[in-house]
Amino acid sequence: MNTHIPTLLLREWLQHKRGWLIAAFAPPILFLAMLPFSHMDGRPEGSLEMFAPLIFVISSCAIYAIALLVALFQLPGLARRDVQDRSIEFWLSLPGRPGESVASTVLAHAWLAPVGAAVVGAAFGLPIALSVLGRMFGWADTMALHWGEVLVAALPLLLRGLAGTVLLTLWLLPLIFVLMAASAWLKRLGVPLVLVGGGVAVAVMHNVYGIDWPLNALLDLNVRINHALLYDGHGLVRALQSGLDLGGYMLQDLGRSAAELLSLSFVGWMAVAVSGFALVVAKRARGG
Repeated sequence: MNTHIPTLLLREWLQHKRGWLIAAFAPPILFLAMLPFSHMDGRPEGSLEMFAPLIFVISSCAIYAIALLVALFQLPGLARRDVQDRSIEFWLSLPGRPGESVASTVLAHAWLAPVGAAVVGAAFGLPIALSVLGRMFGWADTMALHWGEVLVAALPLLLRGLAGTVLLTLWLLPLIFVLMAASAWLKRLGVPLVLVGGGVAVAVMHNVYGIDWPLNALLDLNVRINHALLYDGHGLVRALQSGLDLGGYMLQDLGRSAAELLSLSFVGWMAVAVSGFALVVAKRARGG
């Protein structure tokens, strides 16, 4: 079966590349530009060898988070993009199926663009680490550090984070598709109605009627989302301090996060995501 997703992904790149590049490159460049004017007091506890890999990871995660937030803000509106610019008839006339169009939009914005931003953040990790550590520990000690070993130490952390983006995207799909479906069917009122109305409904059920399962389900989803990129942050700090094999520890951490996909909670939330996806596709297929 032929797929048109690569072509549709190219469309997303051509249409949104400027915003994606700004979201990826502007924050680290601005940070480096403002760093000389910042003021740091005292020498922090811990060694250069522990801080250097963490700065790489923090840089990558920060840029990834910015790009992901931009995507989550944009995606509900993209459900009605082709209707708003009156190009829906053109896209429906092409061989591609409506489901492919919706899937490629979510794939590009919710995963590919943020992952690309994370790679950019990791690339900026070296100049950021040099600048920050030079101001914190002194330039002599910083330049004497074996940066090749730092990169080797940071690699398992970065790979764990990149693998975790897949898990994070899966756990975010219910939220993404519900908001996209609301926007597609209810237009501008969709997202506020879902967020405000859903929040009020959950609060009333919990506080007035003692129905706790909706709140518990949302709290559980929040926990799963927090576990996606790193399951045990305190354990990572202990591993860095004790000199454990980071590669093995990161594999164990990834396994614990991936194991949560085998839960009934994941099955239930995927059912919500599939329902939202079907609603978006149905609305698009109708040309509305």
